[in-house]
Amino acid sequence: MASTTQSPTQTVDSGSTPQASTTLPITHLLSELPIQGSTLLYGLNFKYTEVIKKGLINRLKKNKTTLDIDLSCVLLDQKLQVIDKVWFKQLRDSSEAIRHQGDSLDGKDRGSAAEIDRNVDVETIELRLARLPETVCHIALVISSYNGYPIRQVERGNLYLSDDEGNEIYSSDLTLITHDSAAICVAILSRELGEWRYTQKDLALSSHKMSKVIEQIQRDLSRIYG
Repeated sequence: MASTTQSPTQTVDSGSTPQASTTLPITHLLSELPIQGSTLLYGLNFKYTEVIKKGLINRLKKNKTTLDIDLSCVLLDQKLQVIDKVWFKQLRDSSEAIRHQGDSLDGKDRGSAAEIDRNVDVETIELRLARLPETVCHIALVISSYNGYPIRQVERGNLYLSDDEGNEIYSSDLTLITHDSAAICVAILSRELGEWRYTQKDLALSSHKMSKVIEQIQRDLSRIYG
């Protein structure tokens, strides 16, 4: 996923061919970033987009459906077990420190302003990190396509993570995604010595189903914390 405001990854060239380059995630303590406080906004804006339905008959008849893109957070403990989830089926975690501001089914149901202005969010999740219980050690920020269509099919879409004053950590144009994944783990927030560390992942997931999303995130994190 390409960033529109700052480079999302650091690339280390092996010295042979471009295909042999290795992409490493950017990671920083939040205190090292130009943001204020510990309240973050994870936001999404996307244009109403019709896509051809899955299946041979639908493709032949060019039957269409609308693209439904969702934001979610998965909260894990020190052992990488799931403590809670915030997504369209549950808009707040048990501590109410993480709050989803409401699900959009197609990007159009948020009104004309959201269709025109990329700064008007279609979906937003507010993360009040200081209010989270100590048992929450990792937070995975996820974007997914509800019906499993590639996210990059969206006609226009923007994703960001910022503080509540608009200072951005991350900003991305969804149309520049280079793969056909229907789900991506965008970043991980992890506790570290009383602070929170931000690690940008842009990890393409093999399934958009929440259970599979969680399994792949756990596998990825276990390589570091397992």
